[in-house]
Amino acid sequence: MLFLFNDRVFEIGQPNETINSDGFPLSPSAFASLTQQDILLLVRGEMFADPLLVHDAPERAIQIATIIATKTNANAILAGPPIGGAKAAAQIAVMLAEVSLITLSNLNIRQTGGTLTTAGVEEAVWAALR
Repeated sequence: MLFLFNDRVFEIGQPNETINSDGFPLSPSAFASLTQQDILLLVRGEMFADPLLVHDAPERAIQIATIIATKTNANAILAGPPIGGAKAAAQIAVMLAEVSLITLSNLNIRQTGGTLTTAGVEEAVWAALR
């Protein structure tokens, strides 16, 4: 499964299988108890700690993407601080979306080819949702 996290497309495999694997950082019971609010708090905290998470810690970004994909209908997330930065995690803006497989595939091809830009992702996905 492809998942767009800010300006990066990740292959996250089959989320339902991943969350039940031995290498997943949450136990099945801890995962089952997560609410959408918990997920948003997790995203805000991670992005507040490292606004470049998808580039600095792609494995962590994939874990978060897997959680989101399994607990929501989303296959894309845009998360980051407002212009001028955030003084607290609560100020991190988060937008979830369901993006077509065609769009995600096109973005992934551009990423693999080294031509994917933040502006290109904004135009292909987020501008239409605002």
